[in-house]
Amino acid sequence: MSVDKNSLLPLYHQVESCIRKDIANKNYLPDQSIPTELELQEKFNVSRETVRKAINNLVFAGLVEKRKGVGTFVTYPKIVHRVGHIYGSYEEIVARGMIPTTIFIEKKEIKPPELMRKEMELEKGASVIKIKRLRLVNKEPVAILSSYLPMDLVPDLARVKFENSSLYHTLEKIYHLTLKESDEIIEAGSITGKDANRLQIEKGSPILVVKRLTYLSDSRVIEKLTALYRSDKFKYQVKLKGRPERSPL
Repeated sequence: MSVDKNSLLPLYHQVESCIRKDIANKNYLPDQSIPTELELQEKFNVSRETVRKAINNLVFAGLVEKRKGVGTFVTYPKIVHRVGHIYGSYEEIVARGMIPTTIFIEKKEIKPPELMRKEMELEKGASVIKIKRLRLVNKEPVAILSSYLPMDLVPDLARVKFENSSLYHTLEKIYHLTLKESDEIIEAGSITGKDANRLQIEKGSPILVVKRLTYLSDSRVIEKLTALYRSDKFKYQVKLKGRPERSPL
């Protein structure tokens, strides 16, 4: 694979395209280093500035990352959450051939704050179980998930081991609950405190914050979820169809 110096395409763009193709063709695998700047200079017979611009574009696109004193490495592809079905992050990770790991931070019964109680439409005095967990992909932390579920619907959930399964699968198979629909809000946020350390990112780093209420077939709220996703590891995909019958304009 070479560059055409007579082409109208800038040389850095051609170098970038060649490396992109190598990544797409799995010539360079995730967590594997690409050739050094000097090696790329010699391979394509271009300047160091050209190579650096190509690599910087690949970094910006999220295809590679620079590791100080080590080199430039291919990143793992972002985990895509396709809006439209009730998926847990564990299921999405498995579906993409990656290896999820769950580390439980908290599993305890609590009295929900008044705002949460009303949001979950619980009676006064009702208890919920809080399950806070760290989700890793291929041993790298990518998300912190905090779920709150009514205790009367999931008795003894704190004792159930589901490190190697999803919470939703557990609700369906062990408690025989049918998840009907969810209301979900996605917004930008920044990480703080201990959660930044858990995700191994700097405090104040941008994250995706997902807030979800999931309902059973009888319209009861089964889960209130707050999920903090590393923005460099997750992305959301929404498929839109057609134009509305009436435009607001």
